[in-house]
Parts: sequence; C-alpha cells; structure tokens
Amino acid sequence: MAEGGFAAPGENAAVRSRALREDLLLDIRVPIPIAGGLTYRLPPALPLPQPGSRVLIPVGPRRMVGVVWGVAEKPPSAELRDVERVLDETPLLPESLLPFLEWTAGYYFYPVGKVIAEALPPGLLSASGRRIELIRRAGPRKRRSPPRMPHWYSSRPASLTGEQEAALRCIRDAVASGSFRPILVHGVTGSGKTEVYLQACEECLSRGRSALILVPEIAMTAQAVGLFADRFPDEITVLHSGLTEGQRRDQWYRIRQGMSRVVVGTRSAVFAPLPDLGLVVVDEEHDPSYKQEEKLRYHGRDLAVMRASFFGATVILGSATPAVTSYHHALRGRYRLILLRKRVAERALPDVDVVDRRGRGKKTRRRSAAAPPFWMTEILERGLRETLGRGEQALLFLNRRGFATHVFCPACGHVFRCPRCDIGLTWHRGSGQQARPGKTSGAGPGPDGLLQCHYCGLQSPALPLCPRCRSQAVRTSGYGTQRIAADLAAMFPDARVARLDRDAMGSRERMERVLLDFHSGCLDVLVGTQMVAKGHDFPGLTLVGIVWADLSLNFPEYHAAERTFQLLGQVAGRAGRGIRPGRVIVQTWLPDHFAIECARTHDYARFFERETALRAGLGYPPFGRLINLRFSGRNGVLVADTALRTAETARRLASSPGRQWEAAGAVEVMGPAPAPRTKLKDRYRWQILLKSPSLAAVRGLCADVLEVRSGLVPSGVKLDVDVDPSSLL
Repeated sequence: MAEGGFAAPGENAAVRSRALREDLLLDIRVPIPIAGGLTYRLPPALPLPQPGSRVLIPVGPRRMVGVVWGVAEKPPSAELRDVERVLDETPLLPESLLPFLEWTAGYYFYPVGKVIAEALPPGLLSASGRRIELIRRAGPRKRRSPPRMPHWYSSRPASLTGEQEAALRCIRDAVASGSFRPILVHGVTGSGKTEVYLQACEECLSRGRSALILVPEIAMTAQAVGLFADRFPDEITVLHSGLTEGQRRDQWYRIRQGMSRVVVGTRSAVFAPLPDLGLVVVDEEHDPSYKQEEKLRYHGRDLAVMRASFFGATVILGSATPAVTSYHHALRGRYRLILLRKRVAERALPDVDVVDRRGRGKKTRRRSAAAPPFWMTEILERGLRETLGRGEQALLFLNRRGFATHVFCPACGHVFRCPRCDIGLTWHRGSGQQARPGKTSGAGPGPDGLLQCHYCGLQSPALPLCPRCRSQAVRTSGYGTQRIAADLAAMFPDARVARLDRDAMGSRERMERVLLDFHSGCLDVLVGTQMVAKGHDFPGLTLVGIVWADLSLNFPEYHAAERTFQLLGQVAGRAGRGIRPGRVIVQTWLPDHFAIECARTHDYARFFERETALRAGLGYPPFGRLINLRFSGRNGVLVADTALRTAETARRLASSPGRQWEAAGAVEVMGPAPAPRTKLKDRYRWQILLKSPSLAAVRGLCADVLEVRSGLVPSGVKLDVDVDPSSLL
C-alpha cells in the first residue's frame, strides 16, 4: 500500500484480486473531523469500488457518503459494519489526485475527509436518498445550460516582443521536459503576460496534456477568462463559486470524462480532476484572494505549486508586483525568474505624481460653492477636468466602501457600532439623498439611508435619532466609494460615472457589463475598490487617481507595506495601456514612506530590498514560518482562558527537551492576545502565533499542541489552525 492507505497506481491488480475474498475491507474517508479513515466490510453482492469512488455507509446512527481510499487491514477486536451501496461505476476522484489531497490535509492540519468535501462540487457528498437519485439520473448526460462565458475578443498579435519570445522559449522547454518546473514571470503591467500564458497553454495542449489557469476572482478577471474562452472555445471549462450547484457538477463531470483539457477558475479549481496535467498558471499570484480564510485555510497559489510538483507539470506564477515570498524563492533558485521589463509596443509606464496632503486640511481650503470636496486635492480636480475635456477616461481608486465610514452623535459621543461585531457601522446613502460636495462631515443619515456592518452583513435603517440621548444631531464623517461617485456626479454632471465595488455590483453579469462598458468607452469615470486593480486592460484610460494611498498602511499586519505597494502598483498600471500616455495622481499623508516612493518610480527591486531588510530582523516570512492558532466562542472569558492555557502548554512543549523537531530550530510562542477584530458575528476571538525560522519546527510544535487539544479546548470554544496566514486581523 502507498503512504496514506490508498492504493498506488500499480497496485490495482492486487486490490482487484482481493475482491474474491468475502472479508474484503475498505479504508473510507468521511467528511467528519477525524484524522484518518474508517474501515468497512464490502459485502460480496456489491461491486468492487475503485479508489476515489463514493460509497454510502452507516456512521453512528446516520448514513453518510464517503470516498474509498483503498484496501484496509482489519483493526484488532473491532466490529465492522457493511458498505450499503456503491455510488460510482468509475471513480469520481482520479486515483492520481488522492495523494495530493492527503498531502493537503496533512500540511494544513485539516481532516482529509473534509478536504475532499472542499475539493468536490456541492451535493456530491450528500447522503440524502433523493439527492443521490437526482444526481445519478441527471449525471453528465442531461446537462443544464453551460455557464455563460464573458465575451472578450482579441486577435492574436502578429509578433511578440523580444522579452515575450524569450519567456516562451523558456516555458516551452519546461513543458517539453515533462517534469516539475516552477517559473515566476515578473512582468510590468501591460507587458503582455496574458499572451505568454495563452501560447504556453497552446504548447501544452499540442503535447496532449491539460492546463489549469487560476485567476483571483472570476467576476473581476472577466477579460482574462474571456481571452482563454476565445482562444480555446472547444476545450475550456470554468470552475468557481458563482456557478449553480448543477453547473458546478456538470463542469466537474466534463473535466473528469476528459471532455475539457483547459480549466479556468478561482482557487478551488486547484482540485479539478484534470487528466495528465502539464501546465498550471497562477495569474496575479500576489493577490490575497487566493487565500481561503475559513474552513480549510489553504492558499491557492501554494497548492498550485504543490499540485504541479505532484503531477510533473510546469507552474507559472505571474505578476507585476510578485509576493515577497515568491520573489525571494526566485532569487534563491527555487523558481526560474523571467523578467518582462517593457510594455508591448514600447509604451511607457505612466507618470506618477505624489501629492502631499499634509497641511491641506479644511482650514486651508477656499470656502466657495465651487470648491472641490475635502477628499479631492486641486491637482486631482484639475487632472480630472483636463482628462474629461480631452474625451479620455479616468479611474479613481479608494479601498473603502459606503458613503460615510463613521456615524456618531456629537451631543453624547455615541458611536454607531455593530452589536454582533463591535465594529463601526458604515452609512450607505439611499438613492433619494443628494450629495453634499465639499463637506467631510454631513448631516444625519436620514430615513432612506442604511447602516451596514461589512463583516457580518447586519443592516439597520439609518435612524436620525441617537439611541442613547435621543438627539437629532447625529452626524457622519469619513468617505467611501459611494461618496466619491456621488461627488463626481455633482461636479461633472455631463460625465458618465459608474462604481465598481461589492455594493454596486449585485451580480457577476452586472459587474462584467460595467467592465465591458468602461473598456468600450461607454463610461467616462470609474470609481472602485481593489476590484479595479485585478488585471484589467482599458485602452482609453489615461488618468488614475488614488484617493487615499496610505489607507492600507494603517492595518496592524507585518505585510502592510507589501499590500500597499501591490495595490498602488496594480492600480497605477491600469493607466496608459493604449496609444495615449497615462498619468497617475497619488494623494497621501505619508509621501516619504518607501512603499509609496517605490510605487511612484515603479521600482519593485528597491521595494523588495527595503521590505526584506525589515522582515529579516523580525523573522517574518520569507525568513520565518508562521502558524496562527485562533480561538473563538460566544463566551469571551472562556475563550480568553482557553487561549491562555494553550499558550502556556505551547511554551512548555517548546522548551521540553527530546522533541523530534527540536533540532530543526526554536519556536517562538507569541501571545495569547485578542485578535485585532476582537468580536465578529457574536464570537469573541483570541489568537496565538507560532513563529520559527524552520517550517519543521513550527509544524512540529503545532502538531504537539493539537495532540493535547482535547484537554485544552472545551466544547464552547472553536480552535482554527491557519498555516502560513495571510492576515492576522
């Protein structure tokens, strides 16, 4: 038997030969929180299921659907139960995918049965007899309407740049080798990375192998998806959470049956059952959307690299602003580094003007009806007027939703906060209210507004009375994208202004329509959050305004500077990609910060040098490895006490001699401490951070702590393990 209990490809004959025995036992993985599998007896009347097939089994008082992992040895003195039904004639999960799922479960300290549940489309592990029969009857034969593909057409370029040609030669050699080859493509915005991906995919298909293309979010990368659909119309399948359950199952079966050799999807598509995988592309590899922050807390980029390793495939990580860890690996030879330093057609990178907002407060602004709103400097106002006057397009970026971000009562000091999350509520103005240009603090929200929590989704009417003192003087301050768009509509009544954020976009189709309208020139100004920074190509866009450049620098994260540099670089890179030059205006109160200065000069190398110098001294990635243990529950005192006892145990284990991982290195136990977002969705949150230069050491200590978790964590407290956390909030 192969490691993990499943049959290796060469063992099928041995497995089938054992079918002649009446006491054949199966190792079955079930989506419940247990480390390994369960053993069941296969009755002689049932067909022999292959590894990766689903079976219906009794688990305690209920029935569940599990996945066969292989042949099991009979446990000593155990009373075994029988498999009730074999659900698949052919395995739903390819046998070659099982070791990868086993590795994923081990690395992220997550039950393998629940990893399978994350990998499969919804409904396929349902034990409902009605659901089983419905799926069996529908199967892949009576398929529903396929998911709609975004329509983006682009002719194949007559020739590639010299840098693109060199990149493709390297990638073609890697694909031809038939072995694991990791490549980081660091190309400036507009350098033609997507065309390199497309032609690399053609090379892979020509060799009879399949390709997996990962994008951060389907709705925000409609152009990339559309380009692949246009180039490979008969080969492509999409996988993402925006599909219906039936569509996701149909797409899965289509891939499993070999009807599609190109899969484009979000992070969950890393589990797609592609045969003979030869190429994996992770577009915008730096994007935080690749990290799943609940249940199985995996990173899609990291799993993409590991899947390519398991299947002997080439993996391409592409970005204009690579993750610091990825670039670190490339400089040390773990990845092959390919540089695309120039834009296609010799187009120049946009000029970037940094506007120092210090000393430009309300008192220094002219008091006239024509004055621009507080959030807009005169330089940005002038740039907008000139751009619109030339018939060109502008984009304004602010990574904050809503109209006003702070609602308070000046009479008694009461702040409107979410009772479930202890987070300030954001005012979303109703459609019937008019903007008040030039004011940073407005009157009460009014009866047609809405107060909303951006974490749990709680909504309440924007009542004009203070609930504490009954004052009618409730006021608002701060601003978000809704306020920006409203002020622009009032300042430029003839301009066609649209918003791109989660509030304005009710559906994926609506979002794609806004992107297509802006791309085709039907809109003049687009206001958006980080959605506008995800790889879009707008040929008519010449001005980008970054309203508050240092906003993300204020977050208590070790990688806040990296996130800021990436956002600024990506948003700035939207400008000047057509025939007309671009300009970027960056408004900031921290013009001297190295992240903003390096973004101004498009200097990734200097940013990387400064950022890694800081992290090296503190032992943060890529110079150290992190595991975050997060405790949550409705009883705040119990959560805090559990975190405290677990931290004491972790420190004792870390200092105990004779541990297997002790020689790998020391582990620092940081905390416990309340999470920066202490209460979310009525649950109090505390955390412990394990940090070490050695992955083996930090994982070893984490495993030791989890071995004694039953004596540390009571039933009212939930413990989540986040390996390689991307956020500590």
